[in-house]
Amino acid sequence: MKTIYFNQDNHHFYGSHPAEDMTEEGVDRLVDFYAQGTQLAGLLFCVNVQRALFPSKTWERFWDGYDPEKGENQPAAHRTHGVHNLWLLQQRGVDQFERWLARSKHHGIEGWLSMRMNDSHGLVEHARQDPLPHALEEWPSNFWREHPELRRAPYRWERSWEGSFDYGQKVVRDHHLNLLRELFERYDMFGLELDWMRWGMMFAPGHEEAGRELLNNFVREVRKLADAAEMRLGHPIQLAHRLPADPQSCMALGYDPITWAHEGLAHMVTLSAFCAATHFDYAIDIWRSMLGGKVKLLAQVENAVYTSGQSVLSHEFLYGSAASSFQRKADGIYLFNECYRESDERELLLEELNQAGDLETLRKINRRHAFTHPQVCAPGEPRRSLLPITLRHTNRDEDFSRWDKNISLRIGLGPKPQSGRAILRLGFSADAPDMSAVEMRVNTKPVAPCQPVCWESRGDDWARRVTTLSTEMPPSATAAYWYEIPVAVLHDGINVVEFEPPDANGNLEWAEIILLPG
Repeated sequence: MKTIYFNQDNHHFYGSHPAEDMTEEGVDRLVDFYAQGTQLAGLLFCVNVQRALFPSKTWERFWDGYDPEKGENQPAAHRTHGVHNLWLLQQRGVDQFERWLARSKHHGIEGWLSMRMNDSHGLVEHARQDPLPHALEEWPSNFWREHPELRRAPYRWERSWEGSFDYGQKVVRDHHLNLLRELFERYDMFGLELDWMRWGMMFAPGHEEAGRELLNNFVREVRKLADAAEMRLGHPIQLAHRLPADPQSCMALGYDPITWAHEGLAHMVTLSAFCAATHFDYAIDIWRSMLGGKVKLLAQVENAVYTSGQSVLSHEFLYGSAASSFQRKADGIYLFNECYRESDERELLLEELNQAGDLETLRKINRRHAFTHPQVCAPGEPRRSLLPITLRHTNRDEDFSRWDKNISLRIGLGPKPQSGRAILRLGFSADAPDMSAVEMRVNTKPVAPCQPVCWESRGDDWARRVTTLSTEMPPSATAAYWYEIPVAVLHDGINVVEFEPPDANGNLEWAEIILLPG
């Protein structure tokens, strides 16, 4: 069964491929490469940022105003490799989305279009008049520049979210419906994804709850457009949504996927982070009970963990998150930003597409399972971040997660291993005391200290990533402690680590269980 869905983003093909590939054959070859992935179910092709990546009649196009004759004398925004390549496709009469969708169908792969519903790249720099990287300067549309009254929070500029369009205003909703109408009238697709996670905040602060019904009506209009396209094309067209992974945060931000599911407005929902932050305990059972059995549930998996305010990279996180998600009965996994490996780590990407989508293949490879939290929450909600955790605990209250001194960590493993090794690794801050005498328990059983774990790299493309696990923690975690867990101690799904820290300064900065199959 094919279970991997793969997002081909707005920039990779145009920015990473040479001009020679901006042909019908070059466009087709991209899909031909992905089709080598035996577990690949669907490709989702991003059609826009704040500008369209196809010859739209209602939106500005990414290459508008570009003149190759001017070279370095034209605006900096038009000096980028990606803009030139998009211009070349238009000059050569190549509609890359038409060909990508057709080529996907040729290979028996679901071909989706993905629309970013509120892309906000580069907005804060533009509003502050800070220098923009060339690759971002053309992303804010003239429509956005000329209408500051349409922004969700134009009175502050901490991050680009504040400049995102406010869907509470009809002109904003109509603007995005115009592009959706074009997509349904122009292309023959398996389905269309509404990518709400680019960038996720759709309403003015305090107006999110009222905004739910506005978005409900918006999605109903999208479904009508899909229905009309179905009549024209003679086959079903599915709707998908990429949403925050935490149900409470999802509703707090103005999304109502329960209504979408009950009204047949959602065939597939992807539980997502904003960027580069995988999770190992998606609440898939809760989502299933909310949305019912007809909606396909995907989990976004990444090769990055974001915790203690820092990002930690390891490809084995992707495999760990995938295994945990499938064990919790996800219907599939979703890869975002992995498309850049098509240019620089092709062997590694094919490995993902041939291994990450099935529990049987995942059982056979190294996996890392970190102590994490859902990345996205609504402004003003209680923070979901879990690390760092202070060792000294003086505030006894009714929070069961830290009633007394004891620290408990819930780590999702997916299926427990039948053989091989399982290693617990904890990382502490520089001011923490020596923890070597502290008793550690996993699922109530004491675990013994062991030596750091390492394994050999597997070729040039692996050498850049991992030769030893002992260096892969947040920089704030300066002291690592390792423990051997007997595999018989582990459970399917959630495993609980416990220890009683000394009454001393310092923080727990990192925690993970590493699985090395035998």
